[in-house]
Amino acid sequence: MGGATAPAAPLHSRRPPNTADPDGHPTLPPPESAEIPPTPAALAASLATSPDSGPRIVAAATTHPGLLRDNNEDSLLLRAPDDAALLLSRGTLFAVADGVGGQNAGEIASRVAVDVLAQEYYSPRAPHQIETALRQALQAANLSVYNQAHGPDAALRMMQTTLAVVVLAGRQAYVGHAGDTRVYLARSGAVSQLTSDHSEAAELLKLRLITPEQANVHPRRSVLTRALGASPLMRPDFQRAPLQAGDRFLICTDGLWGELPVDALRDALLAAPPGEAEQACAGLLTLALERGGSDNVSHVVVDVLDPGPAAPAAPAGAIRRLLTGLRGG
Repeated sequence: MGGATAPAAPLHSRRPPNTADPDGHPTLPPPESAEIPPTPAALAASLATSPDSGPRIVAAATTHPGLLRDNNEDSLLLRAPDDAALLLSRGTLFAVADGVGGQNAGEIASRVAVDVLAQEYYSPRAPHQIETALRQALQAANLSVYNQAHGPDAALRMMQTTLAVVVLAGRQAYVGHAGDTRVYLARSGAVSQLTSDHSEAAELLKLRLITPEQANVHPRRSVLTRALGASPLMRPDFQRAPLQAGDRFLICTDGLWGELPVDALRDALLAAPPGEAEQACAGLLTLALERGGSDNVSHVVVDVLDPGPAAPAAPAGAIRRLLTGLRGG
């Protein structure tokens, strides 16, 4: 792509990686005496849609500061428009953001990101095509974080945030992300990671310079190579997948996946019956806290009960404008 190249922002590390034993295995469990805060320390939310509104889903979310931190820099988003036509055409929107910055800057970065994302995605000015609208909304969120991070307020200087987004519409799942907030899909008893981390350790893993086991405890595991607010233009990853009844999506920060071995996360995600998104959320949070809770723990679980009708056709007005443009009228 042509044009000027934005200056690179400093890479940020949110937390030290888990330590390892002499054999290279992560030492995750806390001492037996560690006390887990009661459930009220967590903030929870839920959402459900009706059969005539596109994919029929049940979703739940929870966020917790963890056991070692006083503040929570994560932000969550569950959004289903009240307008039936908008819900059918644009679907439901879910997102998790993990802020980076001193004092309260990380919290502000993550909140700005999810707020602007929702405003832009459901804006009447947004493109009709879902993926195009999602790309535009992500770029708008990035620019908002960047402008505040490079504005006059010194407390917000250089703040950044990860962001992972899932849109369910027209029997499709649209996924976009930047950073190391992950999206998983549980389907037919198997769990797959849909996103790839944007971190230095993940880059080394792609180059096969380290193993997956080494990546889990690598000292550069939490050093991000992409994030919202790092530059005026961002390169998020996008993908699309067809929905199936029984699908369960998990969007989570490294405060969850960083505490759990792969098999433990898989088993916990599959443990709750279909449609019990709140139960799945609670189980994952409890497990992360039991294993140390060294970071903010935030995640969204979305259960697809019915994938719904196919995507609606473009509005007649949009088709007329397209045909007029092709004819040169």
